[in-house]
Amino acid sequence: MHKLPKLKEFKAPDTYFDHLPDEIMEKIKPQRTIHWMKYAAAAAMVIISLGVWQFSNTNQKVEVLSMDEEVAFYIDSQYWTAEDVLSMVDNPEEILDQIIVEEMAFEVDVIDENDQNWY
Repeated sequence: MHKLPKLKEFKAPDTYFDHLPDEIMEKIKPQRTIHWMKYAAAAAMVIISLGVWQFSNTNQKVEVLSMDEEVAFYIDSQYWTAEDVLSMVDNPEEILDQIIVEEMAFEVDVIDENDQNWY
């Protein structure tokens, strides 16, 4: 250790520590830059998503059914039973009478054909 040259004492300038905290704070202060690319990318994604959503919905056609067709559809698909339909109407006897009249029309035709051959 004796062979090493002696160093002079290190001394800071007199006003060095007076302005040091301000200089450090100035260096570490975050930069206020606007990352406009992030916002532009987000806006572009929203616009593209809305466009795809709008154009994909325009190809679908809504088929409007009459009430009778809709009821027949529900009955044919076995979603509703005859009891369900009768429970939804105000006067189920009227519907049953109409069904009987329609069925009797077919039976009368069959009976008439048999009556001609009966005698």
